[in-house]
Amino acid sequence: MLLALATPVAAQTENAEPAQATSSEVGTVPVEVGEQAAPLQQPDSDTPTTPVFLEEVIVTARKREEPLQDVPVSISAFSGAQLDARGVVDVRDLAQAVPGLQFSDLGGYNLIYLRGIGTDIFIPSAEPSVATYLDGVYFPSGHSIAQSFGAIERIEVLKGPQGTLFGRNSTGGAIAIFSEQPGPETTGSVQTSYGNFGDTRTRGHLNLALGEGFATSVSAFYNRRDSYYDWDNANGDELPSEINKGARVRVGMEFTDNLKLTLTGLAAQSRGTSTTVAANVDPTGFLGATLPAETRDYVITANSQPKLTTDTYAYYGQFDWHHPGVDIKLLGSFYKVRAYDYVYDFDGTRQPIATYGADSEFQRFTTSELQFTSNDESWGSDWFKWVGGLYYLKSRGGYDPGYLRLLDFVQLPIDNLVGALPEPVRGPLDALLGGLPDSLTFYFTGLLDTESYSAYAQSTVSLTDWFDVTLGGRWQHETRELVMSRVDVGTPDASINYSFNPAKTSANNFSPKVSLDFRPVKDVLLYTSFQQGYKSGTYNIINIFAQPEYVKPERVTSYELGLKSDWFKRTLRFNAALFQNDIKNLQSGFMSFTSGGAVNLENAGKARIRGAEIELAWQPLPNFDPGLTLGGNASWLKAKYRDYTNARGFCERDGEVENQPESCNALPDGLAYDNGDFSGNRIVRTPKFSGNFSLSQSFEIPGGPIEIAGDYYYNSGYYYLAQNTPNTFEDAFDIINARISYLYRPWSLRATVFGANLGDERYNLAQFHTDFGRHDSLAPPRTWGLRLNWDF
Repeated sequence: MLLALATPVAAQTENAEPAQATSSEVGTVPVEVGEQAAPLQQPDSDTPTTPVFLEEVIVTARKREEPLQDVPVSISAFSGAQLDARGVVDVRDLAQAVPGLQFSDLGGYNLIYLRGIGTDIFIPSAEPSVATYLDGVYFPSGHSIAQSFGAIERIEVLKGPQGTLFGRNSTGGAIAIFSEQPGPETTGSVQTSYGNFGDTRTRGHLNLALGEGFATSVSAFYNRRDSYYDWDNANGDELPSEINKGARVRVGMEFTDNLKLTLTGLAAQSRGTSTTVAANVDPTGFLGATLPAETRDYVITANSQPKLTTDTYAYYGQFDWHHPGVDIKLLGSFYKVRAYDYVYDFDGTRQPIATYGADSEFQRFTTSELQFTSNDESWGSDWFKWVGGLYYLKSRGGYDPGYLRLLDFVQLPIDNLVGALPEPVRGPLDALLGGLPDSLTFYFTGLLDTESYSAYAQSTVSLTDWFDVTLGGRWQHETRELVMSRVDVGTPDASINYSFNPAKTSANNFSPKVSLDFRPVKDVLLYTSFQQGYKSGTYNIINIFAQPEYVKPERVTSYELGLKSDWFKRTLRFNAALFQNDIKNLQSGFMSFTSGGAVNLENAGKARIRGAEIELAWQPLPNFDPGLTLGGNASWLKAKYRDYTNARGFCERDGEVENQPESCNALPDGLAYDNGDFSGNRIVRTPKFSGNFSLSQSFEIPGGPIEIAGDYYYNSGYYYLAQNTPNTFEDAFDIINARISYLYRPWSLRATVFGANLGDERYNLAQFHTDFGRHDSLAPPRTWGLRLNWDF
């Protein structure tokens, strides 16, 4: 789990002064704006204090500090104060605040889709399509993405391919999380909350100024929640609680005004069930005679206890050297995530038919980056800005081992039978049969090595004071090597085993970017851009019955027209974008025991996504009711597979299902086929429409402000499988959240009563389709609680 643990801070506001506690925000520490940040306009004297929702956030989407509204890139950015104001405390909450962002979960993996581009694959060799960064360091594991953000400085969600500056595996976009740098003042914060299902969350942060130019910060958190699922296994057993805990230490050293070093170490553990808890709500005809459907909400009947433990360790450092004419930054990191004690009941019933899991699933990454950025002392700095760098990554990941156990109740008493025979017979027969397995368990060991080199450069030229041109590109060379793919039958390192051939593939790529930016009037930015993104090719590392195949790299070409604008003395912010993403060799996953043995990876030939999105923040009555703020966002997507033949899917019992291959006429319901044609179908996990509306009213009472706020989120629904059959569709759902908070200024203490999913809506965090049926993992029901924040 990613850590981002720091004191909440507000984004730099428009007057560039320390933020004061207002009717809609807590007292905060200002963010220092670097020399490259464009000066922010002073507000008019008659303009009321800017609400937290309308604060200007400083972002680094172009590797330099710039105000959000001045960057010709589609970005949703939030300061720590804005996240607190929206009630965003969990990674899934972020999806309701960012148009086009879709989070789902599968077997403990976070699957992120942004503008219809993402990955539905949950194995270590298939990295996410939306790159995640913590303090500028790449964290590519799906297991490591934050379940709980903790207290942070800001989050930037960059939409669309980011291949030039963010590199590999950013075909959908990038999520950049920034924790607070160790500072020159001793400060701290504590947040604690309690809710139903025994949900307790506590985090703390302390920044210590230890001397001139030397500071350290220590952060920690501990979250615990009882499962909202019941386990009906006829034994009265209970599911384990969800426990997330971690700590982070940062040390900042400023040797001179121009030379700085920041070192960070963090460790975290997530333990519980995650979405390994799932109920088989629609067993297939293949096994349906013995597997009844589970019709009760929040009840599972698995015979194996679902569970998952994930450990994360990371060490990274950043060295900054300001030199006349160029700023030099060197980043280095080591990162490891390991999932173990992993059990998923593959059939989803009380029957001991199939269990999937891992004794050790891991990924290790070593990265380094050398970056050069122009500054105010560079030649032509008033009209020419540039950035360039070199990047290196080396990693190993895989299963060591994972397993698929069939028919848990079957034991093969080979040793007992042979041992009862006379010696003249026992000796030769033992040599012949003694190696047969005692159980039908397939242990798979799969290891993948990656080595990647890249170089990038991007420059922006101001041809006039209202017209800029940006050109950039990134070259990458990457090698993927399937080091091992082995299957042992019965036990790990069994005498009965077989190995697939090692394989190695190298690929080169160049990702360009062109952007034209226009500023026709004050506070209005129009831009148009062309850019490409690249997702690495890879191997499937857990095929049981077939040689792992190489899955080709995924390439995305994006065209975008965007608007960023502030109106009416910056009391109304309206941003919009129109875009088209053309995808070649879209990587897709499919889980089936009867089709390769486990996870299958394949390429959809071509896909296209057309969309539009808007974001709105409005203070409608700045003079009469400055505490009233409205906000909203919306995303429309038309996402289709244009060429997807020889595709894998499941035969369904409904004879009216269209476009199933003729082979399904002779196959039992639930068995897999590999000759489907999904061209024209909707891309998975991509709703046609999703949107959010929020309203907040704050006013002063003795001691400080009180705020009443609510949010409404709607999702039109989406498919989980590319075959687009009715059984794979997630129906439309809506979510209502609300909160009431009071800030007692003398103590810098805020108390918040909150409620989530107040309509008690039933919708899934995940659907998991296998040969045995459809498994649903429901999102939490109605939840509520009390949260306290104290800054000191």
